[in-house]
Amino acid sequence: MIYDTEDNLNDRVDAEFVSEKKTESIFGTTMARAAVVQSIYESEVTKNYDSQNIKNLNFYKSLNSSKKKMALSLFDYSINNKIEIDKKIMEHIKDSNIKRIPKTDLSILRMAISELNTNIETPVGVVVNEAVKLGNVFGSDSSKNFINGVLNSMVR
Repeated sequence: MIYDTEDNLNDRVDAEFVSEKKTESIFGTTMARAAVVQSIYESEVTKNYDSQNIKNLNFYKSLNSSKKKMALSLFDYSINNKIEIDKKIMEHIKDSNIKRIPKTDLSILRMAISELNTNIETPVGVVVNEAVKLGNVFGSDSSKNFINGVLNSMVR
C-alpha cells in the first residue's frame, strides 16, 4: 500500500516541538538568536548549509530588519567557521567526541561562540545568559547547565 503524504518536516521543526509556554519568552534579539539556533540545527540534521534556509523560519520572518541582519550574520559565521568553533568547544569539555553533544546544545554553543567572535557588540554576560535561556527552551533539563559551563570556561 502506498501512502500519499507530504513532507512537512521543515514546518514542524520550526518551534512546534517546543511548548508554547517556553517560547513565550522569545522575542526581540532572543528571537534572532533562536532563528540562528534552529537554522544551525536544521543544517546539521539535513547537511544542507545554505545560508538562505534561515529565511524560511517563522522566528526569522517575525524579526525587524536589524535583527534579521544580525541573525544572518551569526548564521553565516557559524556555518563558515564551524571547524574552528568546534575546536573551541572541544577545548572546554571533558569528552573528546563532539558527536556526543546533543545537536540542540551544540547548535546553541555554535550560535553563542559566533556572536562572541563577530563584530556584534554584545556584552559577554548577555551572550552567555541568552545561550542558557535558549538551552532552557530548546534543550533537555541538563542543557542550560552544560551550556553555561562550557561558555563560562571559555570566557574566563
